[in-house]
This record gives sequence, structure tokens and C-alpha cells, in this order.
Amino acid sequence: MRLVTLDVLTASHGPTHEQYVDADGTTWICTSIKGWLSAPARRTKHTERTTGDGAHRSAAYRQTRSMSVEGRMFPATDAQGWAAAERLLAICPDPGERYPMVVDGATHPLLAYVEQAGEVLCDQTGPLQWDWSVPVIAADPYRYLPSWTSVGPSSAGSDGVGGIVTASPGITTSSPGIATGTAASLAQATVFGAGTVDNQLVLQVTGPTSGVQVADLAGTSIVGVRGTVAAGESVFINCSARVAFDVPGCPVPIPARGAVIGASNARGAIWISGGWPRLGPAEQRTFRLTGATGAGSALTVHTRGTWV
Repeated sequence: MRLVTLDVLTASHGPTHEQYVDADGTTWICTSIKGWLSAPARRTKHTERTTGDGAHRSAAYRQTRSMSVEGRMFPATDAQGWAAAERLLAICPDPGERYPMVVDGATHPLLAYVEQAGEVLCDQTGPLQWDWSVPVIAADPYRYLPSWTSVGPSSAGSDGVGGIVTASPGITTSSPGIATGTAASLAQATVFGAGTVDNQLVLQVTGPTSGVQVADLAGTSIVGVRGTVAAGESVFINCSARVAFDVPGCPVPIPARGAVIGASNARGAIWISGGWPRLGPAEQRTFRLTGATGAGSALTVHTRGTWV
């Protein structure tokens, strides 16, 4: 069974057209989700070569994903049918907003962020029977696991606690000997990729820190945070080429390959060496936080499985 959830609409769709009955007693059947199981076309350009065979090609990107969610509803009364139709027409009430649409497939649910693309139609086709269709478009053509996977927070502790006391009366060498304190602890997190393409990857550095770096231990990528991050404050760094929505603990979407602190853009607060970190499908990556840290400093790595 596939379960489709888009704002106020919940309906089921599958080989046997399972039914969903809402709280008002209206039965919904989703008969088609056109465009969901498809790979959006690529967008590129070819310019004929004037001095040789073939053509020059530009960079290639995926186009948007266009979909149509269609089905039928069976209200208990005409009044319930009209009320359900009115709710359906307001399924995307803000024309400038993106809405999460979740499709529960046979193996796992996936989510896309969609907006209304055309007229939402709901027509009475018989006694206590209505047909409906909702056209939507996903500017981001990829599909994601509904929830992020977060590893951490892994505490960095501090740069060491205690040490050799040299003030009066000097170094004490009697039993149990010289106290050398505790070594600094390192914050690191290991994550695993899911899906069919590079996953969304967000690094969260929580202060207090000063001039810290997050390194991919399996590659050459290093992400640095300039200046200081105050105690209890977090900088979220989106390593993906797509906007990161609904990241746990982050109050705003994070721009593609950008950063935020609180609700403010903080791209200027980070630097990259060795390319942006990546997490491919079925890959394992370990990230480590180094630099000046203190009590409460931590590293959290958020990932989201991604499918074409």
C-alpha cells in the first residue's frame, strides 16, 4: 500500500486500491500518482563545434518533477461531499509555499516538497461519488526519507582538564605521583548513506568554539568555521547542492552549500578546503571536530537518504 499525505489530504493507493476513511466518514481512494515513479529529464545544452566533430555540452542538471495526484472519494452524504471538496480545494492554501508530500511505497516512504502547479479539480460524478485531481510540481526533483538521521551530539569536552600544578608549594611527587589531568576529547560522528544518489548532509557545530574545523576522515574535505561560536549557539552547514528543509534543531531552511546561525545566513562564517564533503548511497563517512573547544562544544551530523 502507498499512503499519500499532502497537507489535509490523506488517501491510499495500491494494486487493490485500499480505502482510507477520514474523521468525517468520507472514503478516499487514490488511483494514480503520475510522475512519482519517474526520473525527471536532464537539462543541458549542446553547441556545435565549428572546428571539429560533434558539439560542446554545458553542465547537466535535473529538471523539475511534475506530478498529478488523482483519485475518487465517497462521502456519506451530499453535505459531507461538498465539505470534503472545499477542504481539498485548499490543499495548498498558500500559492508561494512548498508543502511536503509523502508517498508510502512498498519498501519505504519517501517525501518531496511540492507546490500547486495547476487547477485542483473536484467534480461530482454520481450519487455520493466525486473524482478529484491535484497537480503539483517539485522544484527540487529529488525524493527524500521523511525524517533526518542525526548522529550526535558528540561532545568535544574541552582542551583538557587539570594538569601539573606548579604554584606553591610546587610539584607534588609523593603518592600517587604527578597529576597530569585529562587529555582533550575529540568529537566525531560516523554516518551511513541511503538511497540512490548523494544524500543531503548537514554539519552542526555547537559552541563554545573558536576557529574549529570539521574533517572528513575518509577524504580530503575540511569545513572550517571562522571566529567564535558562543556557548549554546549552533552553526548549521549544508554540504549539499540542494536546500535543506526541516533539519532538526534548525529554525529555517539552509541554502544550498550555505550556513545559518539561528535564523541568519552565515555563509561568510565558513570556509572549505578539499571540496565539499559528500555522502553517497551505501557509503560510510566519519567526521571529526578539532580546534579550540570548551565544555558544551559538540558535533552533530544530520543526513537524509535521497532518491532520484
